[in-house]
Amino acid sequence: MLTISSLSPKSNFGAAWKNIPADLSEPSLSRRGLDLIDDMANCELKNHVIAEADIFTMEPQNETYAHLNVNYLQFDNLPEYSQGWQPVLDVMKQGKFFVSTGEILLPTFSVNGKGAGETLTLPADGKASVVVNVDWTFPLTFAEVISGDGKQVFRDRIDLTKTRPFGKQTFTFNVNLKGRTWVRLEVWDAAVNGAFTQQVWLGE
Repeated sequence: MLTISSLSPKSNFGAAWKNIPADLSEPSLSRRGLDLIDDMANCELKNHVIAEADIFTMEPQNETYAHLNVNYLQFDNLPEYSQGWQPVLDVMKQGKFFVSTGEILLPTFSVNGKGAGETLTLPADGKASVVVNVDWTFPLTFAEVISGDGKQVFRDRIDLTKTRPFGKQTFTFNVNLKGRTWVRLEVWDAAVNGAFTQQVWLGE
């Protein structure tokens, strides 16, 4: 499901992501939601896409957490209860989080040292190193470095089918981002579970 909250550069939240339409013949979940992320970025809307779930009833027999997509937030320190929701909102507005179905975690992610939500100045040759720490349950199938130049979307797919279950590894993917304005990362496993980052913005 896509919940369009706003398509304004000031909003920071452009849509919400969940596994609809559910089509396990595809190598990833909710392609239309992921395509929307890229369309917004190519339109120079620095909006983020958050995980969401529709919870209509809460009963003792509900397996709520087994079906939720989750936003994992990057904090320097765990917020105090007395601070309320503001630290959570601040981090999400900055894009310092990743979305996961839970089976794949991306504790750290950077492009030439810059994290999600930050702006990177590329070298003249456009060379970039995407470094990501991945923690997974099922064997992985692929990672995809996705970028855009304001018009087109480019995908660099990295085969990860040699991975084993219950793994943890830091991967470095060397890509050329010359002429691109943004970049993000997705990782998917053999059961079509996945995780994706928000964008790193590429400046002049």
